[in-house]
Amino acid sequence: MAKLKDIADMTGFSVATVSRVLNHDDSFNVSEKTRLKVLKAAEKLNYITLSQRQRKKMVIGLAYWYSSADEVIDSHYLSIRSAIEEHCDANDIELKLFYLHKKNHEDMTQVNLDGLIALGKYSDDEITALWKLNSNFVLVDCDTNNPEIDVVMVDLEAATKNVIDYLHETGITSIGFIGGIESTIDGKVVEDVRFETFIKYGDIDHDAVYLGRLTPVSGYEIMNNIIKSGNIKPAYIVATDVIAIGCLRALNEHKIKIPQEVSLISYNNILLSEYLAPSLTTVDLNADQLGIAATEMMLERIKNERTIAKKTYLPTRLIKRETTLVKK
Repeated sequence: MAKLKDIADMTGFSVATVSRVLNHDDSFNVSEKTRLKVLKAAEKLNYITLSQRQRKKMVIGLAYWYSSADEVIDSHYLSIRSAIEEHCDANDIELKLFYLHKKNHEDMTQVNLDGLIALGKYSDDEITALWKLNSNFVLVDCDTNNPEIDVVMVDLEAATKNVIDYLHETGITSIGFIGGIESTIDGKVVEDVRFETFIKYGDIDHDAVYLGRLTPVSGYEIMNNIIKSGNIKPAYIVATDVIAIGCLRALNEHKIKIPQEVSLISYNNILLSEYLAPSLTTVDLNADQLGIAATEMMLERIKNERTIAKKTYLPTRLIKRETTLVKK
């Protein structure tokens, strides 16, 4: 899609001049020769003005790495996706969903998209490939060093430092970590900011770090093995609520008192976490606000034809429930 800068480059006029001519600014004194030159260049480049774009229904693509089966296990990305869908609907935007686990990028080329949002974990190669499909591109829950790509994420480093500090305030200094290994669609291992921050700021006992899968079964198996080893820590930071659900079951089966003997803090604040027995202390990642912020950033980028990237890091909130001690 042609931009004002493309017309400016073709005509030799400034972007401001081009914009005022195309928007029929009556207060702008410009020669007929200049006006015609700008209009002809716009026609040649098939430029669509903002008013024309507003008259037609905007179409945004959502590249999505989770399957429906994945969403059943972990609703975090479902919450973000739903927020994007609802915000697009409220703004009369048509949203096209592309499940990347079963469709290739060629499907996106068949649709005239005004912008593309990518939700999930992607490798540098995948990010570049998606960005080349549409320069109006926003990444959600994934980072990149590309200076032209917008990013919306939560501040997991600050969240994890806050979790560690909170456990210290309850008198616990010996802490374990239970996480899961994620991979991108093309098989690259995803770095877990929670784990990296735990290693950097926690009082580390490397024998108390366990990595498995992002499932309740994996959490159950890991916690059972910890209990059998006899090397159980007074607290564990768990990467997701889904893993923590399995950990809770293992602890309950062995009649280990929570939080008197073992405290748990996890992430995501899925709906089920409040109704577990005991209820789960967790970090709310503001999933709905991630979706809204991504959609708003996309609309602003399209409207202003911005090329310099913006990065937005949303804060998190620690929800204190029954799996942690009351701080001293």
